[in-house]
Amino acid sequence: MIEGLVVLAILIIALVAFATERVRVDLVALGIMVMLMALGIVSPAEGLSGFANPATITIASMFVLSAGLQRTNLPALAGTRIIRLADKSELRLMLLLMLTTGVLSAFILNTAVVAVFIPIALRIARELKIAPSRLLMPISFGAILGGTLTLIGTSTNLLVSSIAAQSGLTPFSFFEFAPFGIITLAAGLLYIATFGRKLLPDRPVEADLLEKYHVREYLSQIKVRSNSPLIGKKLGSLDLGKRFDITILDILRDGHTILLPGASRHIRAHDIILVRAPLDKLLELQKIEGLEIVLPEELPRHLLEHRNDLGMAEVVVAPQASIIGFTIKELNFRQMFGVVAIGMLRRGMSLTGKFTHEPIMPGDMLLVVGEKKDLINLSNNPDFLLLVDVDAEPPLPSAQNNRAFWALAIMTGVVISAILGAPIVVSALAGAMLMVLTRVLTLDEAYASLDKRVLVLLAGILSLEAAMENSGLAEWLSRVMLQLLDPASPWLIVGAFYLFSMLLTETMSNQATAVVLAPVAISTAHMLGVDPIPLLMAITFAASASFMTPIGYQTNTMIYGTGNYRFLDFTRVGLPLNILLLILAAIFIPLIWPLY
Repeated sequence: MIEGLVVLAILIIALVAFATERVRVDLVALGIMVMLMALGIVSPAEGLSGFANPATITIASMFVLSAGLQRTNLPALAGTRIIRLADKSELRLMLLLMLTTGVLSAFILNTAVVAVFIPIALRIARELKIAPSRLLMPISFGAILGGTLTLIGTSTNLLVSSIAAQSGLTPFSFFEFAPFGIITLAAGLLYIATFGRKLLPDRPVEADLLEKYHVREYLSQIKVRSNSPLIGKKLGSLDLGKRFDITILDILRDGHTILLPGASRHIRAHDIILVRAPLDKLLELQKIEGLEIVLPEELPRHLLEHRNDLGMAEVVVAPQASIIGFTIKELNFRQMFGVVAIGMLRRGMSLTGKFTHEPIMPGDMLLVVGEKKDLINLSNNPDFLLLVDVDAEPPLPSAQNNRAFWALAIMTGVVISAILGAPIVVSALAGAMLMVLTRVLTLDEAYASLDKRVLVLLAGILSLEAAMENSGLAEWLSRVMLQLLDPASPWLIVGAFYLFSMLLTETMSNQATAVVLAPVAISTAHMLGVDPIPLLMAITFAASASFMTPIGYQTNTMIYGTGNYRFLDFTRVGLPLNILLLILAAIFIPLIWPLY
């Protein structure tokens, strides 16, 4: 049992690391894998098998398939047309948004679906004068519930199916989850239409973006006097960004504004330079002879008046963005994207001061300024989701005929072949390859669509499942659970597994929740002499039922700052829904998948 105790210690450390997010989850998963192999608890073949696991390969393929469909604008086009049916009814709009995202999420990654529908919902909210907070949470909840309709709807479904197959059970079929998935989606729609609608916050988004991001208090002007030693020097040679953490927004010269001046621009006498900088750095800069600092209360509004030359926009960092983990300074953000970041929100809170030194996280919101063409380029970058361009509304999406035909045909082929019994990993991988061969995506775009963090997380934590089996920890945890629940009926044990999974997934990734509890569920079922499938189904559905916090599921994180939500908004709306789904799971899962 020594090995079991070692694995238990590693498991506890991993759970704490996943919950606190002090260390990136993919790095935690890799650390688990390396530690288990180094201690000899799993062989190198077992430890590395996660990289070749059918679930990992299928999920990688789904990233490519989802990107292909997204590039055609078909999801956005479908969403826009369906939303028109809502007319001006808030209730119909909520339900149509939730239903549409739910159905699409059954076949496309839910993060991709939510990324498409956030701008649509924001535009509709502005037109109908509805607070975005009334619409975005139903979108996220609909996507989460819709992901439980099919085998490919979410990575958790594929992961548990793979674990079941490795344990000698029959892999789940494509629509295996649909009977209870339809019940949960219908229950979610009914809940939002009645009780949940009353709990949704009616909180308008701050109209003044500079106030929302607390930018004004960090905006100042530097007046260059005629005796300044900086006159005649290039901005790039001064290296003000690194020396003083200063972002230069524009130069006012002889009554004309030079927006976002480049590194080759020379400083002249009497220039007025608009900068964003922490106060302590400005005080250091003031020590340079010939410079005069004007604090925010004296700041003119010329930055916001040149609307033909300058655009300002909010962007959300996508869950799979390649810039995650880097700081704005490390990225050399302006040179990389052509725009300047002047503010950052994380989980609804402004990161004031030296935000450019903060490692970027999924769901972070950035306030950027730049030329219109650069903002358009940024909106087409998969690392970002453009939320608000204060100068112009985005055009309604339109389908690109050739791409749309091939993307739909390929996705339909993947679904049909899976329904007919072909291994989903083969169907999905073939579909991903065809997306490139038919030029729906370039090979570079296909590679860029992969969320490497999720794939490494999956590959790493699968070694933990093998370690729990090899060390006997899964069996020991099963015995402990049965002792705690004795003499509960198997139906109550289904509810207990659902409850444990539901609580665990609110604090850590749904994939990790499934990997930790699936072997325990299989061992428990063998001890009780019942079919493991109902217990695995309880874990699978509950691991995706993250409604009570904005950090338990990526789609919740994406809408957190966008909808101006507070942490407890999710608890207030999500807790009753979780209780409802728990009751439904305890009743219907044993009926749909009998224990005996």
